Amino acid sequence: MIKLILAFVLVTAAFGLFAQDNNSAAAYIRMGIGARVIAMGEAGTALTNDITSAYWNPAGLANMKDIEFSSMYFVNMGYDRNYKYAALGKRYSFGSLAINWINASTDDIEGFDENDQPTGFFNHNEHNIGLSYAHRFKRLHYGATTKLYLSIMEEESKSGLGIDLGAKYDINQYVVAGVMLRDLYGKVGEDKIPYQFSAGLTAYPFIGITLSADAIQESKEKIVPAFGAEYWTSILRDNEADSKLSVITVAERASWKDLVYSAQTGVRVGFNDGRFSVGSGVRLRNLQLDYVYRIGNHDIFNDDHIISMILRF
Repeated sequence: MIKLILAFVLVTAAFGLFAQDNNSAAAYIRMGIGARVIAMGEAGTALTNDITSAYWNPAGLANMKDIEFSSMYFVNMGYDRNYKYAALGKRYSFGSLAINWINASTDDIEGFDENDQPTGFFNHNEHNIGLSYAHRFKRLHYGATTKLYLSIMEEESKSGLGIDLGAKYDINQYVVAGVMLRDLYGKVGEDKIPYQFSAGLTAYPFIGITLSADAIQESKEKIVPAFGAEYWTSILRDNEADSKLSVITVAERASWKDLVYSAQTGVRVGFNDGRFSVGSGVRLRNLQLDYVYRIGNHDIFNDDHIISMILRF
């Protein structure tokens, strides 16, 4: 634990010294994925233990269930914008591997030449393809993601690479700590992608209740707090598995619901930088469906309605 705290302090100091100015390069990569975490204010650094960890903190993949697939749909983003996501992962004896794809696009952009004459319409597509690996040693979970960035506009394209690093530590059976460095190195063409650093805690004070809090900083911007809460209750209870609650490990406590309940429903609330969110979820054995409504509070972005899915094999 002392080594983890020391590493956290050193990394934070290093980024304070070498932080670059913020810009809009690959801004879509910081929009978030998965309705569950977004509903909890995007406080996902110490929270996730499923396939969505490939985005929020790759270290969380170490607790992923065998094979998982996830996808997401934004309802009516407006301004001809689209945002798509899909991921697939598997847990092996040597660790967990996952591949994920994020796409942001804008359709029907009107083009003009140097004389302000219309030249027709074109589309702009941004792609991010990531390969993640995670493993754990006792209470420490660690992971990394290498990412390929690709930007396509008309007949021009730019590409680049990015690297994410993450770690989680089970302080005890009720509290988990996490740190995440998004785009420790990130570049698209000649544009550097702003890094994002987050540190968080997730607590499980009672069975069915999850509380999560993050502190997030992007480049030289202010530190943004994020908070979320979740409550799950059973629909159908598996009495045969009920006894397993007393023998599960610390690492499994975050996903205790998989052991005991064949069906659950949940509600969530969150807050992040002036934006409130509420959501719900249903889990039926191997299928999890989540929904979030996020209040925009922004001059350009609409309120968000997001639906996501996790399928476990």
